[in-house]
Amino acid sequence: MKLLLKNREWKEFFISDIFSNIQRGKRLKKGDHKAGRTPYVSSTSMNNGIDNFIGNKENVRVFSSCLSLANSGSVGACFYQPFKFIASDHVTKLANDEFNKYILQFLSTIISRLGEKYSFNREINDTRIKREKIHLPTTREGKPDYAFMEAYMREKEQKKIKAYKNYVSKRISKLEKTKKVVSIAEKEWEEFELGKMFELIQGKSKGLNHLIKTKAGVNYLGATNLNNGVLCQVKEEPSLIQKGNSIAFIRNGEGSMGYSVYKTENFIATSDISVGYNPKLNRYVGTFITTVADKVRGKYNFGYKRSGKRLVKEKILLPIDENKEPDYNFMESYMKWIELNKLKEYLKYKKCTINRCT
Repeated sequence: MKLLLKNREWKEFFISDIFSNIQRGKRLKKGDHKAGRTPYVSSTSMNNGIDNFIGNKENVRVFSSCLSLANSGSVGACFYQPFKFIASDHVTKLANDEFNKYILQFLSTIISRLGEKYSFNREINDTRIKREKIHLPTTREGKPDYAFMEAYMREKEQKKIKAYKNYVSKRISKLEKTKKVVSIAEKEWEEFELGKMFELIQGKSKGLNHLIKTKAGVNYLGATNLNNGVLCQVKEEPSLIQKGNSIAFIRNGEGSMGYSVYKTENFIATSDISVGYNPKLNRYVGTFITTVADKVRGKYNFGYKRSGKRLVKEKILLPIDENKEPDYNFMESYMKWIELNKLKEYLKYKKCTINRCT
């Protein structure tokens, strides 16, 4: 039976009455980050709040099995954190040992609504958290109905798992005929200039000030290597649209200069990006080339920028065919083979997590 939120009675509760353990993370300057594998959760709304992976052991606060609430930056961004993580001082831990992951996931969605009333000028400080209220479904006695929350999220999870398995199975069936290709080591490689491989067109947007942000618009690409280059969505502006099935080469931006991303869909790009078109491109060829092209990013910095002229002359190594030209057929087949094997791994992993096998 499908569980519906609208069929429940709802009531306000103080966050401090819901969570028995509320604690802010500890300040850690970016320059003090040590290389490691522990997630560092800060005030970002992307990647489940994870801003970095670090190895600091001292003067940090490590939390787990709780919610992380962004106090500043992306104020109100709230995520369930199943693993151990190091929390910045821009994050508050919300925990209750009696809650399992389903209850915490339900609560995180509700708490995220707080972002609608806060901003950079009005952060969620410790005092405000204690005064904040959230609406929750209730029992007949008027208490939070945690059993319903858990059942509701379990139902959602099963629906997502079913959709996931169907999608992966269909993708596998389409790729099953892919023949195993020779290894990359067996191929002969040559250097090619990007300017000779692609028609390169500079992004047309001069910034977001002249565009309207919307949740149902076209992707806006900027100088970031996160989220496949997408900064946000904006209302479509026909004169600024770049056609999809292309590669966006990021020429500027801290931490992202030198990266490239393949784009299937139409988009709007900043002038910090050059868009490359090649009739041989498709999703598989595009992702192969961007993987190789990203190897060049170490040569660029703010003292040596990836200008349009330098991009044209930039060289990348690619496998070649018998005519000494880029072997696009090999690139496509190789990426299809990689995808096929990864999909099989994912499907096997999901079956094991559901059935608790090893």
